[in-house]
Parts: sequence; C-alpha cells; structure tokens
Amino acid sequence: MYGVTRASFTKTRNTQSIVRRVDARDRHRDALEDMSDDRANARRRASCGGDARDGASTSGFVDFLAHVFARIAAALGFGSVTPTYELNETQRRRLHALALRACVAYDARELKHADELGRLWRAAFAETPPPKDLKSERWKEMGWQGTSPETDFRAGGFLALENLVRFAERDGEAFHSLMLKKSGARSEFEYPFAVAGVNLTFNLVELCEVKEPAPATAPGVCFAHLIEEDEDAFQSVYELAFQSLDREWLAHPGGATYMDFPSVWRSTKSKLSRAMSGARTMSELKAALSSL
Repeated sequence: MYGVTRASFTKTRNTQSIVRRVDARDRHRDALEDMSDDRANARRRASCGGDARDGASTSGFVDFLAHVFARIAAALGFGSVTPTYELNETQRRRLHALALRACVAYDARELKHADELGRLWRAAFAETPPPKDLKSERWKEMGWQGTSPETDFRAGGFLALENLVRFAERDGEAFHSLMLKKSGARSEFEYPFAVAGVNLTFNLVELCEVKEPAPATAPGVCFAHLIEEDEDAFQSVYELAFQSLDREWLAHPGGATYMDFPSVWRSTKSKLSRAMSGARTMSELKAALSSL
C-alpha cells in the first residue's frame, strides 16, 4: 500500500542495525585509543625530562605541591599518608632506567623506532616481508586503527612498541593466540589487540608507580621487589597482565563487546592489584593471580 515491500523493509532495518553496530564499534575503538591519552601528559613526571611542550613540568610541579600539602595535612592531623617504601640502590637504579624508557615517545623519524616497528611486523606476519614504508592494510588485522601504527602509540610511547615486540619474541604462541583471538568463545566485535597493548603499557606504568620517586602502594612495593629480582620484570608483568585481561574478557557476563573494554580492564586491574598486594617474586605473583 505504501510502495514498500516487507522484504525491502526488513533489509532496511537490518542495514540500519549493522550501521549502528559499526558506529558503536568505531566509537569504542576511538575511545579505547584515547582512554588514557587525555591523561598521559598530565601524568608525566619530572623523570621525563620536564618537556614544557607537553605540560610535564607543570604536572610534576602540581603533583609535588599536592604531595607536600598532603604531608603537612597529615602532620597536623588532617588525614593520613601511606608510608613511602624506601628503595634500595638496585631498585632505584632499575626503576629510574625504566622510567626514562617510559618517557620516550614514538618517533617514526628515529631509525631505531622504525626498525622496532619492522620487528613487530615480522613477528606478527612472518610469512610476508614488511613493506618498505611500513604502511599496510594488514596492520588493522593486528588491531591498529590505520595503515600505520605510528599515531596509535601516543599513550604508551616507544615502550608500548617494545613490549609488543618482546612479547612476540619471548612467547610467540601466546602472542598469536591473543592477536588472533584463538581461545574461548569470541565476541562479534573483539577488542583491538594492538591498541589494547598500548593502553596496557600506559596503565601498568601507573599501577607499578614506575615514575614515582618511591612506591606508596602495595602494587608499587611489589613491583620494586620484582624489578630487583629481575631487571626485565615489567615485560613479564605486561605479558601476565595481557593474558589475564583476555581471560577477564572471555569471562565477562553475557559476553564482552567493544563497549565493555573499560570495565574488563578495571576488573583485570583489580585482580592484578590484589595479587600484587602480598607478592614479592614473580612466581608468587603468578600463583596469587591464578587463584583469583
């Protein structure tokens, strides 16, 4: 009667549904990339060299003042301050070296950075030689947003790239299982593996208090012990956390979607924090995490 057949109406509704889901997917992909980016500059510490262009000096000074006023308030009886753990020389030296690495932004003009990106390509797509300009649609298969990961490193910096490369080279089976979503019942709209890895690097730097003068939380104290035991502890925690994140994703009630990623990360962070509360070695951390 209205010139619209039932078939065409159904087709239109299906098309609209697909468009809505794709729009939601794209919005979440952008949100995931920027989830920590708006905090990245504000959280930089003086150990990053005090680059005024990104607000690091201002942020470090403000944090310092907040720390001083908090201690004055505690001394006057207005609240309390968590006792600061006293680092030994090995812990201090290794944390400082890691903090410096965490402050390095990815720069495609740096030969070392471009070489590292090439290593990531070879680790992910061993059957295909990397393109000369390192630009390809295949990057999207790994969970990057465009034909080059260059603009996706903002929050995690060069350390995020190093973490992904080391993960692939140290445990290729686990790396590819996560990248290709091989285990469990997967969602129609999965979290983007690579962008999740960048955000994981950023959030672990905060959780482990890498850029702080000394740890003031249980996870920070745990990590100080871990890095004393093993200089490569951050990489080990990263790989452990990534696999834990994927388990939380698969266990999400009703099945996780793009929009659930922030809550999945919060759940992962909560479990990781609890596991780190009493652990002093990597084996203790693994055991504690597996029991949660």
